[in-house]
Amino acid sequence: MAEDKAMVCPFCGWTNAENGAGEYEMLLHMETLHAEGESQFVVKEDTASDAGTVENISYVECPTDGCGEVLLLQELDYHLELHSEESGDHLKEQPAPPQELDAQVETSPSGPSRAHREAERHRRPDHGSDTTDRQAKAISAWKRLLKMPGSLSKRSHDERQASTGHSTRGKRLGKTQLGKYAHEDRMPDWLVVLLKKSGQVTSQGVVSVLAQLLEQSSSTKYAYLCHPCVQHVSKLKREGGFCGYRNIQMLSSYIMDTKSKGHEHLRNSIPSIFQIQEWIETAWDQGINAQGRLETGGIRGTRKYIGTPEALAVFRLLGIPCNAQGIKHKEPGKSEAQLMEFVENYFQSGVEDPTQRIRKTNLPPLYFQHTGHSLTIIGFEKLKNGSRQLIVFDPSFHDSSYMVRLAGQTFVHPMPDMALKPYRRGNRYLKAYKEFELLRLGTGAEEGV
Repeated sequence: MAEDKAMVCPFCGWTNAENGAGEYEMLLHMETLHAEGESQFVVKEDTASDAGTVENISYVECPTDGCGEVLLLQELDYHLELHSEESGDHLKEQPAPPQELDAQVETSPSGPSRAHREAERHRRPDHGSDTTDRQAKAISAWKRLLKMPGSLSKRSHDERQASTGHSTRGKRLGKTQLGKYAHEDRMPDWLVVLLKKSGQVTSQGVVSVLAQLLEQSSSTKYAYLCHPCVQHVSKLKREGGFCGYRNIQMLSSYIMDTKSKGHEHLRNSIPSIFQIQEWIETAWDQGINAQGRLETGGIRGTRKYIGTPEALAVFRLLGIPCNAQGIKHKEPGKSEAQLMEFVENYFQSGVEDPTQRIRKTNLPPLYFQHTGHSLTIIGFEKLKNGSRQLIVFDPSFHDSSYMVRLAGQTFVHPMPDMALKPYRRGNRYLKAYKEFELLRLGTGAEEGV
């Protein structure tokens, strides 16, 4: 029983096993030593909605060292699962599993079953560090403490409006829409230095790696991919939630490499977060989506979330053709179905060779927004079992070093579905949402400039 309650602080390594301390002592330790303003771990906000009701939304900060992502409580379980895949240790070449094991294991569309993964893990020598082990135990302990539900619950109407599409345009927004630092006037100096010094983490050539993995996947019926030049831009350690900026940077990598209209503004480099903030503020000055300033109170030098309206403002300021598409349906599953249809039709329009199983295009990726987070859609996949999945670059996660090393190589992967898992987003991820936003780059006035 005492072992069940043992927890390790994910920030400093202190354990509540000392002196018989329990869950309360761990919470007290976190609140006393690691709080930043309000509780750094669980953030609750009471704000009045349009109807005069009060919303009480729980957020949680990811306990993984250096992540800093603030998530809706229901999303933590899936987020931590993706972190477990991020190191790429499970992707290093291993001897093929015995035939009798393969016969007993049912492979899901998203990759091998948990039993298969455990078997693979036990066959490998343990090279994990004490720090990694301690972090894994801390994550497990916090999940128990929070009593994570087995599946995502439905969102309230006001939470769905938090897709940072800013549904209530024209009124000052709060933490629900703008994140933990909604009322921040200036980000801390250490973060300014970090962003100016390190910029961003980028990976090139990963789209081509994914094309080979999809070709080798036994679960893939067919798939589409965007232009292979698109770079995966992911966040720096401890930066927090700049996902909107990172997705703008990914679309910018396409504009820059293909010399598309407006590329001269990029000056052959991916724009920094500070440059994007300046463009947003300038767009507002020029009357482009100008209500954003009223809603945010200004975003220059802050960590406030941005979304589709701000991305649209940047590209329109720079004269880059683009348009935004909103998808919203009250009936469960309808929004997801419409999203999948839109994305597949988009990629179908640019197919070079429709006879190929993996259908490459020269199209730009799509900016994709849902409640509280945004990603970049780089492809679409239809599985043999009939289900459909988005192929994405998620700025919250890095490409594993193993995946990066495969760029530019021809290879045969022993476990392609496992390697693809961090890039697939299907029903399990999307089913919680009834509202999505997409931004697509275009080539002319017909695209809604």
